[in-house]
Amino acid sequence: MEYTTRGVCGQEGCRETRYYLDNGLWFCRRGHQQEGRQVEEDPEIFGVQGKTNRVKKAVQEKGSKVYHGRQAYSLFLQVYQLILWKQCHALVQGRGFPAQLEHVVRDLWALRLNTYADRITDTSEGDEETQFFSSQPSASQDEPDTSRFRGKSLRWPRMIDTIGLCYLGAFIMRLPVGIAEFHRMVMCGDVPYIRITRSIPREMKDRLPQEYLSLFESARLLKAEHFQKAVLELSLLYRYKFGVQFPALNLPPILYQRISRLALPIEVYAAVKRLRGVLEFNLEYQAEVPGKSRPLHLPEVQLATLIVISTKLLFPFDDIKRYPVSTKEPTTQVIDWKLWAEAQRNFENRVRVRGKIGKGNEIQVKEKDVFGMTTNQLDEYMDWYEKSWLDNGIATNPLSDLFPIGPTAGVSHSQPTDPTPEDDEESMESMLRTVIQQTKARKVKPNADSDIPRPGSSYVRYRVESDLPETARPFYELVAKETGVSLSTLVQAAFQAESRIRRWMEDQRRMEVYGDTSGMEFAKFDSSDDMGEQDMSDFSDSDDSA
Repeated sequence: MEYTTRGVCGQEGCRETRYYLDNGLWFCRRGHQQEGRQVEEDPEIFGVQGKTNRVKKAVQEKGSKVYHGRQAYSLFLQVYQLILWKQCHALVQGRGFPAQLEHVVRDLWALRLNTYADRITDTSEGDEETQFFSSQPSASQDEPDTSRFRGKSLRWPRMIDTIGLCYLGAFIMRLPVGIAEFHRMVMCGDVPYIRITRSIPREMKDRLPQEYLSLFESARLLKAEHFQKAVLELSLLYRYKFGVQFPALNLPPILYQRISRLALPIEVYAAVKRLRGVLEFNLEYQAEVPGKSRPLHLPEVQLATLIVISTKLLFPFDDIKRYPVSTKEPTTQVIDWKLWAEAQRNFENRVRVRGKIGKGNEIQVKEKDVFGMTTNQLDEYMDWYEKSWLDNGIATNPLSDLFPIGPTAGVSHSQPTDPTPEDDEESMESMLRTVIQQTKARKVKPNADSDIPRPGSSYVRYRVESDLPETARPFYELVAKETGVSLSTLVQAAFQAESRIRRWMEDQRRMEVYGDTSGMEFAKFDSSDDMGEQDMSDFSDSDDSA
């Protein structure tokens, strides 16, 4: 009898592995009949006579891989938390942030995560899902509502809030990093945000409903001002919900960085500190923002306003000759604003001069820009596109091997390397030396003639963006860019602060002449005054003693 070796029999403890075939049925060597071992039809056997038994496979119920209800929302929060950790890890490992940043951001997220406990454990799954999507449409994930800054209205986590939490963590640690710097890191890809779904593991992505997954995608190009508004909303939320008190902006290092980046004389530093006391700016996120938000509620906008007004007082943008009383005054220097603008353009275009698009500029490339690109710039753009938009986790098409991507074998790309932070610092110092060396000296007239124009006289306030002269526009634009707001927002904030200074000077004169202290309170953030020339010579003369 012929035996065939198969698996272990297993019946009644039988360990036999040799079997024989009898009348279409399989038996082990000890006589145990094997269930389900009937001879199946072999397509290779032709013309075999007799009865053939076919095994019926058990019907398996297909379960849905996509989660719904509480399961889906729990997984959504886990993915959100994973993205937040990836961003903190990129800041610590790639950008040199302190390792404690992860702990601070984790604590902030843990506070907010507690507010979702009831929704996760809610038994009404259908109502929960409907409530989520009706109260948080996908469009609001890209740009927060600009008309409301109520912290209590933020009931669901948005993708933009991940960057906001990272910034608030750095803000609590008093790190000298602004929102504009976070925006640049996002645009350059140093912090995962754009096309973040590529960083989500495939197992999680397959189980998330498409509605939830779309909340992680950005439908439009985010601006730094969107991050400003999102951070303000988060600060109100944590103040309203948990009583978190955020510290003031770390003024000395941030102010020094801004002055260096703007290539301004160091005398602006002392003027900003004195002006801060006059305007009573605490450089903090307000505990409450009544009504529609004004730009001066943002601490970084307050700092930008102080820099703008101080610069206009010490180094005006017009051609009026104002004569200081003493050589010790900082107004003895005159900045050539045309040379300043040219030096800033050279600094901004230092990457393009090297034949590169510039890291972070790839996402802003338009169709018409392609025609003016060099071969190296096209290669750089395509490498960025492959890295940012192609999902390697998706199964490849068999024909994709005919169209290879990535650098071609044997072809060397002689592209210049990206500028290092040391190169940027050296370029900034070179720009600062160029501007300071080209400053001119103003003649000093110590006599007390009242007809002599003094620093601060004929001070012009600009109400709207269109009022800016050609000499002042590049300065305002750069300050707005480094602050993370639009040009119109900065002009509005500066105008409001200048109106407050004018009222403060009127109150000081009233006290000197009449001794009247009534009406001394500022009408905070009021912008109803008319634009015009103001005399701030009393304030600018006292800058030297600050």
